[in-house]
Amino acid sequence: MLRIVLWALIVSAVWLFQVWYNAWPGPWLFACVAALPPVLFLLSLPSMLALKIRLEGPGRVVRGTKTEYTLRFTNERLLPVHAVKLQLTLCNRYTENVTHESYRLRSLSSARLALPLPTEECGVISCRITRCELQDLLGLFVIRRSFDAELSCAVLPEAKEARVDLDAALDAVRVLKPKYGGGFAEEHDLRDYRPGDAPNSIHWKLSSKTDSLIVREALTPENCDVFLVLDEPGAGDEGLAVLRWLSSELLRREEPHFIVADSLYPVGNESESDAALISLLSSPMRQPCAFDMRTARCVFRVRGSEVHAE
Repeated sequence: MLRIVLWALIVSAVWLFQVWYNAWPGPWLFACVAALPPVLFLLSLPSMLALKIRLEGPGRVVRGTKTEYTLRFTNERLLPVHAVKLQLTLCNRYTENVTHESYRLRSLSSARLALPLPTEECGVISCRITRCELQDLLGLFVIRRSFDAELSCAVLPEAKEARVDLDAALDAVRVLKPKYGGGFAEEHDLRDYRPGDAPNSIHWKLSSKTDSLIVREALTPENCDVFLVLDEPGAGDEGLAVLRWLSSELLRREEPHFIVADSLYPVGNESESDAALISLLSSPMRQPCAFDMRTARCVFRVRGSEVHAE
Protein backbone atom coordinates (compact mmCIF):
# COMPACT_ATOMS: atom_id res chain seq x y z
CA MET A 1 0.00 0.00 0.00
CA LEU A 2 2.86 2.38 0.82
CA ARG A 3 4.41 1.76 -2.61
CA ILE A 4 1.15 2.65 -4.35
CA VAL A 5 0.82 5.88 -2.36
CA LEU A 6 4.43 6.78 -3.13
CA TRP A 7 3.90 6.03 -6.81
CA ALA A 8 0.78 8.24 -6.85
CA LEU A 9 2.75 11.10 -5.30
CA ILE A 10 5.50 10.75 -7.94
CA VAL A 11 2.98 10.77 -10.80
CA SER A 12 1.25 13.81 -9.29
CA ALA A 13 4.56 15.64 -8.96
CA VAL A 14 5.51 14.89 -12.58
CA TRP A 15 2.07 16.02 -13.76
CA LEU A 16 2.38 19.31 -11.86
CA PHE A 17 5.85 19.77 -13.35
CA GLN A 18 4.60 19.34 -16.91
CA VAL A 19 1.73 21.77 -16.19
CA TRP A 20 4.12 24.35 -14.72
CA TYR A 21 6.85 23.78 -17.32
CA ASN A 22 4.88 23.79 -20.51
CA ALA A 23 7.66 22.64 -22.83
CA TRP A 24 8.36 19.45 -24.76
CA PRO A 25 10.20 17.52 -21.95
CA GLY A 26 7.18 17.74 -19.61
CA PRO A 27 4.67 15.56 -21.50
CA TRP A 28 7.38 13.05 -22.47
CA LEU A 29 8.57 12.75 -18.89
CA PHE A 30 4.98 12.28 -17.68
CA ALA A 31 4.33 9.58 -20.31
CA CYS A 32 7.51 7.69 -19.41
CA VAL A 33 6.78 7.78 -15.68
CA ALA A 34 3.16 6.69 -16.20
CA ALA A 35 4.17 3.82 -18.54
CA LEU A 36 6.98 2.50 -16.35
CA PRO A 37 4.85 0.26 -14.02
CA PRO A 38 3.04 -1.72 -16.75
CA VAL A 39 6.29 -2.13 -18.70
CA LEU A 40 8.14 -3.47 -15.67
CA PHE A 41 5.16 -5.70 -14.84
CA LEU A 42 5.25 -7.24 -18.32
CA LEU A 43 8.99 -7.80 -17.97
CA SER A 44 8.50 -9.44 -14.57
CA LEU A 45 5.51 -11.59 -15.58
CA PRO A 46 7.46 -14.46 -17.27
CA SER A 47 9.59 -14.98 -14.15
CA MET A 48 6.53 -14.77 -11.89
CA LEU A 49 4.72 -17.43 -13.92
CA ALA A 50 7.76 -19.69 -14.37
CA LEU A 51 8.77 -19.85 -10.71
CA LYS A 52 8.63 -23.40 -9.30
CA ILE A 53 8.50 -24.26 -5.61
CA ARG A 54 9.14 -27.70 -4.11
CA LEU A 55 8.96 -28.96 -0.56
CA GLU A 56 11.65 -31.47 0.41
CA GLY A 57 12.30 -33.27 3.65
CA PRO A 58 12.69 -36.65 5.37
CA GLY A 59 9.92 -39.23 5.20
CA ARG A 60 10.24 -40.21 8.87
CA VAL A 61 12.12 -39.04 11.96
CA VAL A 62 12.25 -39.95 15.65
CA ARG A 63 10.38 -37.74 18.08
CA GLY A 64 12.51 -34.94 19.52
CA THR A 65 15.11 -35.06 16.74
CA LYS A 66 16.18 -31.68 15.39
CA THR A 67 14.92 -31.80 11.80
CA GLU A 68 14.57 -29.37 8.91
CA TYR A 69 12.57 -29.33 5.71
CA THR A 70 13.46 -27.31 2.63
CA LEU A 71 11.66 -24.91 0.33
CA ARG A 72 13.41 -25.09 -3.06
CA PHE A 73 12.80 -22.33 -5.60
CA THR A 74 13.64 -22.71 -9.29
CA ASN A 75 13.39 -19.90 -11.85
CA GLU A 76 14.69 -20.48 -15.38
CA ARG A 77 13.97 -16.94 -16.59
CA LEU A 78 16.52 -14.13 -16.86
CA LEU A 79 14.98 -11.75 -14.33
CA PRO A 80 14.49 -12.80 -10.70
CA VAL A 81 11.15 -12.54 -8.96
CA HIS A 82 11.24 -9.33 -6.96
CA ALA A 83 9.44 -10.64 -3.86
CA VAL A 84 7.49 -13.72 -2.78
CA LYS A 85 5.14 -13.85 0.18
CA LEU A 86 4.34 -17.38 1.37
CA GLN A 87 2.02 -18.87 3.93
CA LEU A 88 2.77 -22.45 4.98
CA THR A 89 0.32 -24.63 6.89
CA LEU A 90 1.63 -27.47 9.05
CA CYS A 91 -0.90 -30.01 10.34
CA ASN A 92 -0.28 -32.92 12.70
CA ARG A 93 -2.84 -35.47 11.53
CA TYR A 94 -2.70 -37.42 14.78
CA THR A 95 -3.13 -34.58 17.28
CA GLU A 96 -4.93 -32.30 14.75
CA ASN A 97 -2.73 -29.36 15.75
CA VAL A 98 -2.49 -26.78 12.94
CA THR A 99 0.05 -23.96 12.68
CA HIS A 100 0.50 -21.25 10.05
CA GLU A 101 3.85 -19.68 9.19
CA SER A 102 4.46 -16.69 6.89
CA TYR A 103 7.68 -15.82 5.04
CA ARG A 104 8.71 -12.99 2.72
CA LEU A 105 11.60 -13.55 0.31
CA ARG A 106 13.25 -11.17 -2.17
CA SER A 107 15.11 -11.43 -5.49
CA LEU A 108 14.41 -15.10 -6.12
CA SER A 109 16.01 -16.88 -9.03
CA SER A 110 17.15 -20.24 -7.67
CA ALA A 111 17.48 -20.67 -3.93
CA ARG A 112 16.60 -22.90 -1.01
CA LEU A 113 15.23 -22.07 2.41
CA ALA A 114 15.72 -24.48 5.33
CA LEU A 115 12.97 -24.36 7.96
CA PRO A 116 12.60 -26.21 11.29
CA LEU A 117 10.14 -29.10 11.44
CA PRO A 118 8.23 -29.48 14.73
CA THR A 119 8.98 -32.92 16.19
CA GLU A 120 7.84 -32.40 19.80
CA GLU A 121 4.78 -34.63 19.29
CA CYS A 122 4.30 -37.90 17.46
CA GLY A 123 2.18 -37.89 14.33
CA VAL A 124 2.30 -37.52 10.58
CA ILE A 125 3.00 -33.87 9.81
CA SER A 126 1.79 -32.56 6.47
CA CYS A 127 3.14 -29.25 5.17
CA ARG A 128 1.70 -27.40 2.19
CA ILE A 129 1.67 -23.95 0.64
CA THR A 130 -1.73 -22.39 1.30
CA ARG A 131 -1.02 -18.90 -0.04
CA CYS A 132 1.57 -17.49 -2.43
CA GLU A 133 1.83 -13.89 -3.66
CA LEU A 134 4.44 -12.69 -6.17
CA GLN A 135 5.39 -9.04 -6.78
CA ASP A 136 6.80 -7.38 -9.88
CA LEU A 137 10.05 -5.38 -9.95
CA LEU A 138 8.43 -2.23 -8.57
CA GLY A 139 6.27 -4.07 -6.08
CA LEU A 140 3.11 -2.41 -7.36
CA PHE A 141 1.45 -5.45 -8.98
CA VAL A 142 0.79 -8.69 -7.18
CA ILE A 143 -0.38 -12.01 -8.59
CA ARG A 144 -1.41 -15.10 -6.64
CA ARG A 145 -0.38 -18.59 -7.60
CA SER A 146 -1.24 -22.02 -6.24
CA PHE A 147 1.29 -24.83 -5.87
CA ASP A 148 0.67 -28.55 -5.40
CA ALA A 149 3.83 -28.94 -3.35
CA GLU A 150 3.21 -30.93 -0.17
CA LEU A 151 5.43 -32.74 2.31
CA SER A 152 4.51 -35.54 4.72
CA CYS A 153 6.85 -36.58 7.52
CA ALA A 154 6.08 -39.25 10.13
CA VAL A 155 7.35 -38.39 13.61
CA LEU A 156 7.75 -41.81 15.23
CA PRO A 157 8.23 -42.46 18.96
CA GLU A 158 11.53 -43.66 20.33
CA ALA A 159 11.09 -47.14 21.79
CA LYS A 160 10.74 -47.08 25.57
CA GLU A 161 11.05 -50.22 27.67
CA ALA A 162 8.20 -51.08 30.03
CA ARG A 163 8.03 -53.32 33.07
CA VAL A 164 6.26 -56.45 31.90
CA ASP A 165 7.16 -60.15 31.93
CA LEU A 166 6.74 -60.99 28.27
CA ASP A 167 7.83 -64.61 28.58
CA ALA A 168 5.35 -65.37 31.36
CA ALA A 169 2.52 -63.74 29.42
CA LEU A 170 3.37 -65.58 26.21
CA ASP A 171 3.44 -68.93 28.01
CA ALA A 172 -0.33 -68.78 28.49
CA VAL A 173 -2.20 -72.08 28.09
CA ARG A 174 -3.27 -72.64 24.52
CA VAL A 175 -6.73 -73.90 23.64
CA LEU A 176 -6.49 -76.58 20.96
CA LYS A 177 -9.10 -77.50 18.37
CA PRO A 178 -9.23 -80.12 15.60
CA LYS A 179 -7.30 -79.02 12.56
CA TYR A 180 -9.57 -78.40 9.58
CA GLY A 181 -8.85 -80.98 6.87
CA GLY A 182 -6.60 -83.04 9.14
CA GLY A 183 -2.97 -83.58 8.16
CA PHE A 184 0.20 -83.20 10.19
CA ALA A 185 0.35 -81.12 13.39
CA GLU A 186 2.71 -80.90 16.36
CA GLU A 187 -0.21 -81.48 18.72
CA HIS A 188 -2.66 -84.35 18.38
CA ASP A 189 -5.38 -86.24 20.27
CA LEU A 190 -6.56 -89.86 20.21
CA ARG A 191 -10.21 -90.79 19.68
CA ASP A 192 -12.41 -93.55 18.25
CA TYR A 193 -12.73 -93.90 14.51
CA ARG A 194 -15.70 -92.13 12.86
CA PRO A 195 -16.96 -92.77 9.32
CA GLY A 196 -15.21 -90.39 6.96
CA ASP A 197 -11.86 -90.31 8.77
CA ALA A 198 -8.85 -90.68 6.50
CA PRO A 199 -7.19 -94.10 6.62
CA ASN A 200 -3.75 -92.57 7.11
CA SER A 201 -4.95 -91.00 10.37
CA ILE A 202 -5.61 -94.41 11.99
CA HIS A 203 -3.19 -95.33 14.76
CA TRP A 204 -2.68 -98.97 13.69
CA LYS A 205 -0.30 -99.94 16.45
CA LEU A 206 -2.65 -98.76 19.21
CA SER A 207 -5.72 -100.08 17.38
CA SER A 208 -4.19 -103.58 17.30
CA LYS A 209 -4.22 -103.63 21.10
CA THR A 210 -7.91 -102.71 21.36
CA ASP A 211 -11.16 -103.96 19.92
CA SER A 212 -11.78 -100.67 17.99
CA LEU A 213 -10.00 -98.37 15.58
CA ILE A 214 -8.15 -95.43 17.17
CA VAL A 215 -7.57 -92.24 15.17
CA ARG A 216 -4.77 -89.75 15.67
CA GLU A 217 -6.55 -86.35 15.32
CA ALA A 218 -4.42 -83.33 14.44
CA LEU A 219 -4.95 -80.29 16.67
CA THR A 220 -4.24 -76.63 16.06
CA PRO A 221 -4.22 -73.74 18.57
CA GLU A 222 -7.51 -71.88 18.75
CA ASN A 223 -6.07 -68.94 20.68
CA CYS A 224 -2.81 -68.26 18.89
CA ASP A 225 -3.00 -64.47 18.35
CA VAL A 226 -1.10 -61.83 20.32
CA PHE A 227 -2.65 -58.35 20.50
CA LEU A 228 -1.06 -55.02 21.45
CA VAL A 229 -3.85 -52.62 22.37
CA LEU A 230 -3.21 -48.86 22.58
CA ASP A 231 -5.69 -47.86 25.30
CA GLU A 232 -6.51 -44.22 26.09
CA PRO A 233 -4.41 -42.55 23.36
CA GLY A 234 -3.50 -38.92 23.96
CA ALA A 235 -1.29 -36.12 22.68
CA GLY A 236 2.32 -36.78 23.66
CA ASP A 237 1.24 -40.17 25.00
CA GLU A 238 4.16 -42.31 26.16
CA GLY A 239 2.09 -45.31 25.16
CA LEU A 240 3.30 -44.93 21.58
CA ALA A 241 6.93 -45.35 22.70
CA VAL A 242 6.02 -48.37 24.82
CA LEU A 243 3.96 -49.83 21.97
CA ARG A 244 6.94 -49.61 19.62
CA TRP A 245 9.20 -51.31 22.17
CA LEU A 246 6.67 -54.11 22.74
CA SER A 247 6.33 -54.73 19.02
CA SER A 248 10.11 -54.83 18.59
CA GLU A 249 10.53 -57.27 21.51
CA LEU A 250 7.84 -59.61 20.20
CA LEU A 251 9.47 -59.65 16.76
CA ARG A 252 12.82 -60.41 18.39
CA ARG A 253 11.14 -63.46 19.92
CA GLU A 254 9.72 -64.31 16.45
CA GLU A 255 6.18 -63.69 17.66
CA PRO A 256 3.90 -62.18 14.98
CA HIS A 257 1.16 -60.05 16.49
CA PHE A 258 -1.56 -57.49 15.89
CA ILE A 259 -1.47 -53.79 16.82
CA VAL A 260 -4.95 -52.66 17.84
CA ALA A 261 -5.58 -48.94 17.44
CA ASP A 262 -8.01 -47.21 15.08
CA SER A 263 -7.74 -50.40 12.97
CA LEU A 264 -6.28 -53.89 13.31
CA TYR A 265 -2.71 -54.02 11.95
CA PRO A 266 -1.02 -57.41 11.40
CA VAL A 267 2.72 -57.25 12.15
CA GLY A 268 5.25 -59.88 11.08
CA ASN A 269 8.45 -57.87 10.70
CA GLU A 270 10.02 -54.48 11.52
CA SER A 271 8.85 -52.78 8.32
CA GLU A 272 5.25 -53.83 8.98
CA SER A 273 5.56 -52.55 12.55
CA ASP A 274 6.74 -49.12 11.37
CA ALA A 275 4.07 -49.07 8.64
CA ALA A 276 1.39 -49.80 11.26
CA LEU A 277 2.63 -46.94 13.46
CA ILE A 278 2.71 -44.52 10.53
CA SER A 279 -0.80 -45.54 9.51
CA LEU A 280 -2.29 -45.01 12.97
CA LEU A 281 -0.45 -41.67 13.27
CA SER A 282 -1.95 -40.54 9.95
CA SER A 283 -5.47 -40.12 11.37
CA PRO A 284 -6.87 -38.41 14.49
CA MET A 285 -6.35 -40.29 17.73
CA ARG A 286 -9.31 -42.41 18.77
CA GLN A 287 -10.23 -45.33 20.96
CA PRO A 288 -9.06 -48.82 19.87
CA CYS A 289 -11.30 -50.82 17.56
CA ALA A 290 -12.99 -54.09 18.53
CA PHE A 291 -11.25 -57.44 17.97
CA ASP A 292 -12.04 -61.12 18.55
CA MET A 293 -10.86 -62.03 22.04
CA ARG A 294 -11.61 -65.72 21.40
CA THR A 295 -8.49 -66.02 19.25
CA ALA A 296 -6.26 -64.21 21.75
CA ARG A 297 -3.46 -66.12 23.44
CA CYS A 298 -2.28 -62.93 25.11
CA VAL A 299 -3.42 -59.30 25.15
CA PHE A 300 -1.06 -56.47 26.14
CA ARG A 301 -2.93 -53.28 27.02
CA VAL A 302 -0.77 -50.17 26.85
CA ARG A 303 -1.88 -47.27 29.04
CA GLY A 304 0.68 -44.51 29.11
CA SER A 305 3.96 -46.00 30.33
CA GLU A 306 2.24 -49.04 31.88
CA VAL A 307 1.51 -52.41 30.26
CA HIS A 308 -1.13 -54.82 31.52
CA ALA A 309 -1.02 -58.41 30.25
CA GLU A 310 -4.24 -60.41 30.01
